Amino acid sequence: MHISDDELLKIANELKGSPRSKLMEAIIVLLNARPLRTSEIAINLGYQTKYVSSYLSYWKKKGLVYQDGGRWYLTPQGENLAKALIDSYTNSRFKEMLVIAKQMIEQVKQPINNKNQQKEERENMKVLSFIDSKTSKLSKKQQKSDPEECLKDVLAKLDKDEKELLLFIVKRYKQWGSTYVYADQLQEEYNADTGWLFKVLRQLQTKRIIYLYQDPKLGLRIGFSRSIKEKLDC
Repeated sequence: MHISDDELLKIANELKGSPRSKLMEAIIVLLNARPLRTSEIAINLGYQTKYVSSYLSYWKKKGLVYQDGGRWYLTPQGENLAKALIDSYTNSRFKEMLVIAKQMIEQVKQPINNKNQQKEERENMKVLSFIDSKTSKLSKKQQKSDPEECLKDVLAKLDKDEKELLLFIVKRYKQWGSTYVYADQLQEEYNADTGWLFKVLRQLQTKRIIYLYQDPKLGLRIGFSRSIKEKLDC
């Protein structure tokens, strides 16, 4: 979805007062466990109650949370967001653990003949060699599919600001596996000037490196274009 400069400017102005951040994501995940009072959320996350309250009030208007009997609950939309956040984190951890688990189990797959010590030693050597080969291939595969390497030709054509911002988004992709990020999240984490940020975003959109989509509930979403996603699978 292509967003015009006028629409982008309007979103940039709205972004200045939009408190979506890692704190809000943490609150969403926490409420997914059970309903909590504002003070309970603040104590558990280490923030002032009035600060947490301002976040909750804002996202109540956006339809992610609601209050009943002094406690905060997730709406269906809030539950969906919580699930997406949790899945993003656990899937990343699962992939890391799966690689280690596969390497471990390969050690017991090869048959060992306990009646013949020399054969046992040969089999052990084969197992070690096999694991070393697997590890080497895995390392080469990971190196080959490094996102920055995959986008090397694209990055070479960008100016300093465009390259800097794209690398920051790529870093998030490497960490969380997500191909998109929200503008207010990006602004907060990158600590960027709003005018500079949206100027560079327009330039990257014009070059078809990213897409910009205005989510009615969660704000401006920035994601990799289809051609960039294909390059990430190199």
